Amino acid sequence: MRLKQKLISFKIDESCLPTDEEKHREMERIIQGLRAVLGVSMASPLIKYRIGQGRIAEVLETVLPAAEADSLGIVFRGVEGGSYKYQGEAAEIESFELAETPFTIGQMKKLLESKGDEVRAIFQDSKWNIDKVIQESENKIADDVPAEERDNCPLVYVSQIESAGIARLLGYELPNERQWERAASGTDGLKRPWGNELSADKAVYDDSGTRPVKSKPGGVNATEGIYDLIGLVWEWTISWYDSDEDGKVLRGGSWCHNDADNLSADYRSFYHAGDRYSNVGLRFARTLK
Repeated sequence: MRLKQKLISFKIDESCLPTDEEKHREMERIIQGLRAVLGVSMASPLIKYRIGQGRIAEVLETVLPAAEADSLGIVFRGVEGGSYKYQGEAAEIESFELAETPFTIGQMKKLLESKGDEVRAIFQDSKWNIDKVIQESENKIADDVPAEERDNCPLVYVSQIESAGIARLLGYELPNERQWERAASGTDGLKRPWGNELSADKAVYDDSGTRPVKSKPGGVNATEGIYDLIGLVWEWTISWYDSDEDGKVLRGGSWCHNDADNLSADYRSFYHAGDRYSNVGLRFARTLK
């Protein structure tokens, strides 16, 4: 992904800098990521950047390359290929694009308006047609989520087979688990997009239900601007869990987990492709040609 450089000044307001070592490391990683996104060298004074607590997403919106949303409001972010760590080992990956957020209830409702017959044909389980899936997804939203935000919560109770079908209908695909891990752990094999420590300020977990996407902006992948990779919902991939090809890989943990191991970028879980659960959703990917 080639990005046009912008010549702007680089300045950090020292009053905004965190005081503890972990937050200093997080700040430096974010700054490096922003520089990388703009395609500039580490020594170049090319980013005017001021960040305070809770302003990461706001800053990203001003410096990330503009990304067009499709008719459903799905935005893709480019992830640059190259060297990275997969499951702790050195690996290589091709560039790809990943949706900014998990697929939401509201996006499915819009899709039904334009491609209702095609969507309904994907959901062939008579006990779980798409209307049932939407209804149960809405029932799993945390009670304190305002009415106007409920459509922004993830669609859940979708099987891997159905998720792949929706992706194909839109001309997209589900990510493979190598792509997912690259987005969630960066190039250095971090446990989480923001670093290694689990934080309730950065991910939806140990909660009473789903919440709107981007409700924890501090947990955004700062290099590419991808949200909710850890917590909120498990995300289906196209990858088989093992050579038996008996289950499809899930990544990321979910709203109902409180085990830090489950809520990490390198943790692998699986369900059978036809399974559906209240804490499993989907996110789209695109392979760059």
